[in-house]
Amino acid sequence: MSEQLTLKAFFRRYFLAFLGGIFAAYFSLAFAVALSFVTYFQNAPLADSGLYIFLAGAALTLLVVHSNFMIVRGRPWWVWVVAGVLVACLLFVLPMIHYAPPRAIYVLALLSPLLGLLFLNSNGQREMRSKLVDIRHERERMKQSLKASRRR
Repeated sequence: MSEQLTLKAFFRRYFLAFLGGIFAAYFSLAFAVALSFVTYFQNAPLADSGLYIFLAGAALTLLVVHSNFMIVRGRPWWVWVVAGVLVACLLFVLPMIHYAPPRAIYVLALLSPLLGLLFLNSNGQREMRSKLVDIRHERERMKQSLKASRRR
């Protein structure tokens, strides 16, 4: 492998950009779930709505985890799933202003998906995804050459 593709150099260059997108997605989900209890489901009993909100949040969190794992494996189109989750959180939180939620949490719930989308669209993230695709192609070439050498 070339010097640019070592793990240490890769993490030094792209780790913060990658983590910024991940944490922005998690904070977006957390704020959306927290605000849903205060706004949309404020009159519903916690025993009825709590389980469903928790399961929806857990499913979306697992989707974000899987999407980021696939991005690390060199499948860059999975970033659209993360972007979709961020847009869904933004669209879910936006009409909550009608219920007069706590301003600080509401502002954070609006800023976190926007910040996540900004991280996903940054040059560092784009470069990282391009490098991860290159690493995947190199890994596939190595597998093919290993299979070919075993057949002989």
